[in-house]
Amino acid sequence: MLFKETKNEFQTWGRRAARAKPLLEQDKTAETDPSPLDSTHDLARTTYFQLNSYWTDSAKRSIRHAMSFARRYAEQGDHEVSGAALNTIVGINAAYVETKGKTFYANNPFIDNPFSSDGFINDTLEILRQNAQSAIARRDEQQIEQTFQTMAALSQVYLGIDYSSPAASKTHAHLAAGYLSNAVQSIVLHNMADVLLEGLRLMGRSAQMILSQESPNEISTLSENIAVISSTGASNEDYRPVTLEGITQLANLTFDLLRTKDHDIHFAADEIRKDVSLVVKYFLNVTDTPISKIHSTYLGPYYSSTSTQSLRARLTDLGNAISESDSDNEDAKSVIRNLERWADGIYRTEKELLLAAVKVKSQFTFDMIRWITSITEILCAVSNAAACDAHYRDELRRHAIWLISTLTWIPDDEETVKFIENFQMTEILFESAMNAHARGCDELAKETGKALLSWTFKGGRYETGWGILERGLYGLSVLALRDDEEQVTELKSSITSHLSKETAPTEKVCDRTARNISERAAELHRQGHWSSSIERAIDHADHEKLQPLLEEIADLLLPTADDG
Repeated sequence: MLFKETKNEFQTWGRRAARAKPLLEQDKTAETDPSPLDSTHDLARTTYFQLNSYWTDSAKRSIRHAMSFARRYAEQGDHEVSGAALNTIVGINAAYVETKGKTFYANNPFIDNPFSSDGFINDTLEILRQNAQSAIARRDEQQIEQTFQTMAALSQVYLGIDYSSPAASKTHAHLAAGYLSNAVQSIVLHNMADVLLEGLRLMGRSAQMILSQESPNEISTLSENIAVISSTGASNEDYRPVTLEGITQLANLTFDLLRTKDHDIHFAADEIRKDVSLVVKYFLNVTDTPISKIHSTYLGPYYSSTSTQSLRARLTDLGNAISESDSDNEDAKSVIRNLERWADGIYRTEKELLLAAVKVKSQFTFDMIRWITSITEILCAVSNAAACDAHYRDELRRHAIWLISTLTWIPDDEETVKFIENFQMTEILFESAMNAHARGCDELAKETGKALLSWTFKGGRYETGWGILERGLYGLSVLALRDDEEQVTELKSSITSHLSKETAPTEKVCDRTARNISERAAELHRQGHWSSSIERAIDHADHEKLQPLLEEIADLLLPTADDG
């Protein structure tokens, strides 16, 4: 009844404004041809509502009455009625937006516009803020969540406001989202994890709605606030699900950002990446073990290499779809452009996070290594798509090279080498090089091969039990044979160069490795069910070329041992 009465009154005011329009319109006979950028505000309607500033008084009373219902029945535990009352507030605001029409004005960062502030909307949001504070004081979690949902619904309603200019910011939608964000942050000190989870979901949904209608830059504040709230899981064990939900929302925003039609996502992509990095760095302070894998679990929605719902899995599906698209597919071209801008500079944050994970010996290191190699593979695959032009092909491959090069920054002390090789670093680098070679990304394959060479001698210095030097040299030999004789010559020269350095493997390691390689060269035809990608590659290689190459490499290692 309250809603119907208020809506009817708004409709009455709308009819009165329409009847008064001829009396308030200015003479337009002298106007020049309009420009697409010109404002299309309904000035007559604006004037009418200014002259009758009391036209919303009854509606404001209805809002207060609805809030009284909401508070009263929430205090009695009847949240069904309180929810209906809050929905009425949303309905009244929707009717208000419809009646006011093209008389809304957006904020201008350079000029103070008194018309941009809307008293009715301000009063509504302030009443909701007070309701949230009252509910927090009583620790009424359901009432708090209902208030959050109302704020989010109002943000969606305000996104429908016509500001009569295509370049105008959705001022009031951002205002409602800001109220929601502040209200959710106020929960952090009250140990209400479930409420925080709902608040983060609503913040993420609001950011997604804003992204669908505005410039990507407009979601940066919400993204930052999501990250700040998500970081609380690092200091409060009860809030770890909050971290999980926050990372999920940031992953969703990242994925939606790549599919937006906007032509410039560079700033937004960089900001979201920094926000994710902030959460990860804080959460890496939580103690992790190989059994619990706390870091991998709670940061999984973004970085997981096993979940089908993670960002990595969705990016893989997106990359496959682009690869299968036609050359004239505009949607694919848009995603390729966005993907290139998202990947620009990604190596900086990923290097920092990789080194941070290695420093604390976190099992999350495996996810970071797999994430880096997977994104490299996706960039390489997309660069080959029919819809990818020469410019974006070169840029995507350049970003891929910078990204894979982050793996060369891993420290080379014995403890770190043993820890990293637990995650099969040698195999991963070999697989990445083979994949790049198969996709025709020759420069990427070459750089990945260099990373494998560096790791082979970096890790091969120590007796880790993994045979890094031996397996690395097998992999490098197979890679060299996939190219031409020049690559084989370059490989032998590189091996000689590394053996002459002070950091070269010891005589004992070189001697054992040389003998093992010689024995393997004599048994290349032996059959087996290989779990190692390097061994499988050896099995499929040209043995007539591989055998003499391995024997030469063994000879290169033996003089080092003999000199000792």
